[in-house]
Amino acid sequence: MIYATTPIHIEDLEVADDPPPQKRSLGPGRYDELFASMKPGQCIKCEPAHTGAIGNALCHWIKHKRKKNLAVKTASHYPACKENLGRVWLLSTKEPS
Repeated sequence: MIYATTPIHIEDLEVADDPPPQKRSLGPGRYDELFASMKPGQCIKCEPAHTGAIGNALCHWIKHKRKKNLAVKTASHYPACKENLGRVWLLSTKEPS
């Protein structure tokens, strides 16, 4: 399949000696402040179609912040919700004492 794009003009291109980046720059994530405010056992209410993306972002946040003993659970259809919203939970995986 051919996509319609603007043509590339050779005269607009320039050769440079810039070195490649040494590592990928990770700025603050879109949800970092929200995730940092959560306590284990709390959840985020969201549109059912967004539960996967938000759950994935929460998993990446846990990994990036090196948070031990935390897990994520998602439900795109939460039966107890009258607004038909999904849920993304932050859970503790610690064994109860």
